[in-house]
Amino acid sequence: MKISQKKKTENRQAIILSTVDLVIEKGFKAATMRGIARGAGCGDATIYNYFPTKEAILYAYYEDRLAAAVTAYEKTKDLEKYTLQERLQAFFEVFLDGCLADREFLQATFKSIFFSMPPNPKALQPVRERFFGVVKQAFEQARESGELEEQLFEDVLVRFFWDYFLGIVAYWLRDDSELFAATSTLIDKTMGLACAMIKAGVVSKAYDICMFLFRNHVLTHLESCRYGIDALENITKAFKDELNERPDTQG
Repeated sequence: MKISQKKKTENRQAIILSTVDLVIEKGFKAATMRGIARGAGCGDATIYNYFPTKEAILYAYYEDRLAAAVTAYEKTKDLEKYTLQERLQAFFEVFLDGCLADREFLQATFKSIFFSMPPNPKALQPVRERFFGVVKQAFEQARESGELEEQLFEDVLVRFFWDYFLGIVAYWLRDDSELFAATSTLIDKTMGLACAMIKAGVVSKAYDICMFLFRNHVLTHLESCRYGIDALENITKAFKDELNERPDTQG
């Protein structure tokens, strides 16, 4: 029997919620696809129409959670007036607040999903792309407001914030301070430093310094090596020529 798209969406969400509950109760390893299906109220075989593995459900959870955070973040009052630092901090806070009810689930799954070796870039791509979109928009707004100049390595900076974001979430999952005050302090201080360095053009300046050293030292040494190699080749050639010109003394 054909079911509506609305029902498919409801079934998908029920499977994800069932996974969260079962993982919190029994742990990820003990949670089975059959148990998840029963908790979601669907058949043992039906669940595979939505997710091929338990891991796929985890990726779907994080994709949905990040999407919900983006939606909530974009509704922030007066967001257009925020600075780069305020925008990024607001998004981090919205994401963590949205995950608070499922914190035990994140503690059980976050490391295996985002720090697995080797990682699964294809499965992570939807999550990463949503995050990158938020950071890129924050950079764009900062440029339009005159707060930030064009960045030479913006794509690298965007990816830096992804790694930074993962580090903050991992720290939050271990934070036992009251109302997670330690995490808030960490975000405030490190985000402030990162944004200050970006505004000061530290990345561009570091690139300029590296290029200066490369041109004036590395290339110079390479040129010296080239002369040394040429000299060695000339000596070798002369030695071979001398051997070829000697009369045969054997016999």
